[in-house]
Amino acid sequence: MFKVAFRLVYRIRGRCSRHPAYNPAKDEQAGIKGGCQECFGLFQAYRACLTLREAIGVFETTVHSRICAGGATAGRAAADSERWRRDRSRGAH
Repeated sequence: MFKVAFRLVYRIRGRCSRHPAYNPAKDEQAGIKGGCQECFGLFQAYRACLTLREAIGVFETTVHSRICAGGATAGRAAADSERWRRDRSRGAH
């Protein structure tokens, strides 16, 4: 049996020393004042976090569908094998 368990915890906390009110989730890139590099770094980290969340969602969907499909295939194979054994013991083959 194949079993996968993992837990990812991620959180980004940070404030610009010059612009403590800047929030990349609300203000996005347009809220960066004067081309501040700290604010831009926070924005890039926020975008990377969103990309990671999306990748995790795609991974979970892919793995879940493969596990379910594999389980169904294995179940069918076991049923077919059992049916073949019954038929063979009856002399059908």
